[in-house]
Amino acid sequence: MNAQESSIDVRQPLLEVEALSKSFGGIQALYDISFQVLPATIHAVIGPNGAGKTTLFNMITGIYSPDEGRILYRDKEIQGKKVHELVSRGIARTFQNVELFGSMSVIENVLVGRHVRMRCGFWGAMVRWPGVKREEAEARERAMELLRFVGLEGAAADRSLDLPFGWQRFLEIARAMAAQPSLLLLDEPASGLNAVETQQLGELLEEIRRRGVTLLLVEHDMTLTMGISDHILVLHQGKRLAEGTPREIQANEAVISAYLGKD
Repeated sequence: MNAQESSIDVRQPLLEVEALSKSFGGIQALYDISFQVLPATIHAVIGPNGAGKTTLFNMITGIYSPDEGRILYRDKEIQGKKVHELVSRGIARTFQNVELFGSMSVIENVLVGRHVRMRCGFWGAMVRWPGVKREEAEARERAMELLRFVGLEGAAADRSLDLPFGWQRFLEIARAMAAQPSLLLLDEPASGLNAVETQQLGELLEEIRRRGVTLLLVEHDMTLTMGISDHILVLHQGKRLAEGTPREIQANEAVISAYLGKD
């Protein structure tokens, strides 16, 4: 279990979104969105393109500030905080479009994610203070553990740009996990994956949850989403359409009409 999770009461929400609204140039992207995410669960957010899912993620992770509403993480308001502040508090994410350092090696990409947990800092690394070499060795060992975890240990020295697309998806997850998050947001992680890779992804996400990390997931692959999620929030045109367990969502007539389809 993540060390940051050990003091968390699993009965209390890790993340609370309260009456969140956001507009861009007069276009209302999100309106009055509220929900809670319990620790060590997989909570999915689904909806048609343009429903506001990525906007929601961008507010939770500090890219956007909400026009109205609050975001609480571990009972503390975080709206308006900088991205690096949220990462240091235990919130990490992946992106809809893979964002790696293409010219860097696979293991170097993971080490970038690990940097936020290193104590030596920039000047310590520059002047080689005592303990820096030990900390760097520990970071490299942790990075290799994460590469083994996602099945990429054999590609550690490869340039990340040369990886097959599916492997790049898994590398991005390893890099996010290097920051030791308590809350991991995944924006369409199955996009571009084949059926085998999607199955592997589902197994990986369930194992991450078993390790005590809470997952907030945006995904269009409904087989994956319904198979691994504990709870699902449905957005439609920037508003909350429904919320419940996968079984409840699959049976919800409003969701079927607006998103899932009659079949």
